[in-house]
Amino acid sequence: MTADEPSSGGWSEATKAYKANPTIENYVKLRRENPDVEIEVAISGGMEALFAMEKEFRKYGLEPELVAGVMDADTDSISKVCLHLLEKIIAAQSLNETGETHLASRGKTVPNKFIDWIIACSLDALSWNDNLQIPRDLIVLIRERLGGPNREYDQMIEVYEMKRNAGLVAGQLKAQGVNPTFRILGEIFKVAPSTVKRWFEPGELEKEIDVWAKHFDKDGKMIPISDWVSKNQK
Repeated sequence: MTADEPSSGGWSEATKAYKANPTIENYVKLRRENPDVEIEVAISGGMEALFAMEKEFRKYGLEPELVAGVMDADTDSISKVCLHLLEKIIAAQSLNETGETHLASRGKTVPNKFIDWIIACSLDALSWNDNLQIPRDLIVLIRERLGGPNREYDQMIEVYEMKRNAGLVAGQLKAQGVNPTFRILGEIFKVAPSTVKRWFEPGELEKEIDVWAKHFDKDGKMIPISDWVSKNQK
């Protein structure tokens, strides 16, 4: 069976329309028009790819039989291939750090376009075989190709959490009679004072301190919510 053949029961008209023009614009249009219809989305891979790509597979250390398992949505095969590609990525990063250049042209690394194609084939095979349980090794490979674990928005979330915690700790210190300077907060959070300062707009930390200080007693212990509400309603 290939990605051009229905797995069972034939295709819906929406699936046929998508296969004829597999663009994201067409998919969104079809999905909006047919919200309750299953649309088969597999467009890449298929067993015929094994013959056309055999030399390419071997070039990057992959046995065609293993890739055949990927095309058949075998999760063990997908995991093995993903781990192999992750190891190739790690090896390439190590060579880059030692000053090696032109790695792809010398066959020492796997091109991103090949990795992305394997990812697409894996996802299409899982969809085609109605197996939507994605192996974690594939998730890690996808995440790496999307930018790794330290993407911009992850850093924004981390800064938000550090800022919130810094405001809380600063309020706790103020309640204990300690002036919560950027230097003190930097020591607590193991960052430079200038880093703590960048977390806050001018005057923002002072406002946070005033808010949080009311939640602690002079020993730095958090006041029970019921006591705090009673105290602030007077």
